[in-house]
Amino acid sequence: MRLLVFCEAEADFRTVKGLIDRVVREDGPSWVKEHLESYPLDSLCEWVGDDSGKSFFDVHRTSRYAQTQGVRLPHNRFDGRRAAAGHLMARTALLVARQEAKIRGEIDAVILVWDADEQGDARREGLDQARRAARLEERFRIVLGCPDREREARVLAGFGPDHKIEQQRLDEERRALGFCPCAEAHRLRDNDDQAPRSPKRALAALTAGDALREERCWAEAPLDRLKQRGESSGLRAFLEEIASELVPAFSSARPPS
Repeated sequence: MRLLVFCEAEADFRTVKGLIDRVVREDGPSWVKEHLESYPLDSLCEWVGDDSGKSFFDVHRTSRYAQTQGVRLPHNRFDGRRAAAGHLMARTALLVARQEAKIRGEIDAVILVWDADEQGDARREGLDQARRAARLEERFRIVLGCPDREREARVLAGFGPDHKIEQQRLDEERRALGFCPCAEAHRLRDNDDQAPRSPKRALAALTAGDALREERCWAEAPLDRLKQRGESSGLRAFLEEIASELVPAFSSARPPS
């Protein structure tokens, strides 16, 4: 299975991989579940990275990728009208993926994850427009993710205190914010990473900045918890996209010999 991920940073890529692993283990065909009991997801997947050595393609460099490949930039139009925010970047990314497939071999799926930031529903609409246009031309599956506002909101959804100190941290955050940052991470909307309602700050406070503890939030939390808490942050929608768009690709793939 050859997968190409467009996202913003290495941390986003790790989160995407972790969430795909969770959904495929739970909803995938039986042979995939059995295989993943002994082997990592990477034994089933090849992650198509960019020419700089990354395992993913950086959404901020999409125009540069297109220029390097000789891909002509598309018009920012959809259905005869000016497209929504994010459409041009997403459409360009999918054209870059098409060129990658021509140069380096067929791609089974493209996963495009881009923080909503301040554009919210408009950016989500733009990404969906780009996918609808691409589906008329491309053979690969397309999975979209648009965290509201940032990746950290999705990670917070999986946090559950392991011990007394973590419970104290969570209680302190709840008192200071006036709500639970894990159950209502979508309310953390400060742009300043050090501001009280910054999702980055809240996650760092709860995990003490420990990357391994952060990873456990998506790797170990029950999927039902992630879906329930992630309704407003876009996490539930992303998990459902993986299940509907990507799991069928594993179902049609051949088990490893």
